[in-house]
Amino acid sequence: MAIIPHRLPDVDALGSADALCRMLRASGRWAAVHAPEVPAIFDWALPAEVRADGAPPDDALRIAIDTARQDRLQWPEAVSLSIDHHEDNPGFARVVDWVAPAPSCTCLLPAVAESLGVPVDTAVATALYRGLVGDTECFRVNVGGEAFAWAAWFAERGADCEGTADLFWSRSAGFWAYLSAVEKGARELEGRLPVRVVPIPAAWPDLFDLRPYENALLPAHIAAPDGGVLAILQEGRSGVRFRLRSRRVDVLPLAHALGGGGHPQAAGVVLPGVSLDEAERRLRAAVRQVQG
Repeated sequence: MAIIPHRLPDVDALGSADALCRMLRASGRWAAVHAPEVPAIFDWALPAEVRADGAPPDDALRIAIDTARQDRLQWPEAVSLSIDHHEDNPGFARVVDWVAPAPSCTCLLPAVAESLGVPVDTAVATALYRGLVGDTECFRVNVGGEAFAWAAWFAERGADCEGTADLFWSRSAGFWAYLSAVEKGARELEGRLPVRVVPIPAAWPDLFDLRPYENALLPAHIAAPDGGVLAILQEGRSGVRFRLRSRRVDVLPLAHALGGGGHPQAAGVVLPGVSLDEAERRLRAAVRQVQG
């Protein structure tokens, strides 16, 4: 079985893929994760022992994980099974689509372990817990009683909570200077929908010597405008990644207008091969489209 996450996967996608692969192997099935596009800052979230090189074999059963649209998969060919927690997933698998709202995709995987008749061991529980912490941005978005209940469930099964806390909560000496520089570059888009745009050049994380996951936690440190949307535009080597956040506004229409998706208060978009200036131009056009 070939497990395939979305392009530029986050910790939830990688933790889900890692855990699912281990579950399938424990049940006696062949399985591997096909994810050649793991960002350097998330490389730690997908252990080498579950990775596979190259494209999935032609005869492999393909499983999409934590991906709302088929064209966002790293290998976008047809899949037989899809496991996802995004509300805007239209269902694209050939055989089974299991789409259920949850704080993270990893919260769906214990049911898979139960159906396979395999235990959730320490390695699996740690992968599941990391995905939950990552997708809730350290329990700051898409969070409620369900998220904390799953955190406790994973901890009871041996998740490395202390190691995860060090990965997600510790801050480097350069982080606060980085945050200050990022906030100084923010600007507001005029219109009925307030949008705070935060463009980040590709060189900045290395310039401030950030820890691996610090850059991904920026939305937890920058407030969205009142009644509006926070749009963080992160430049990378191959394009720009959007993170759209809001406490009151449904950001999915804006994400869909840009070709992305996610959750009503936390969505994302990947625009390959574009500059920060072009990404902001597309954001402005999408805002005008959504506002009508």
